[in-house]
Amino acid sequence: MSGVAAVIDAAIDDYRTEVPAEQQTPAGLSDRIREYLTSSGYEIRPAAPVPATWSP
Repeated sequence: MSGVAAVIDAAIDDYRTEVPAEQQTPAGLSDRIREYLTSSGYEIRPAAPVPATWSP
């Protein structure tokens, strides 16, 4: 398992353990994963550049 996968797995496990099931949300889980990744030194950025908005 790669380093990033291990960090994500740890974030998921901790979230499921620490947050009651009725309070768990996808947004909460993604926030936890982001916290773990950034605190482990990983950079979070879009997978592809966001196109500029075109206006006439």
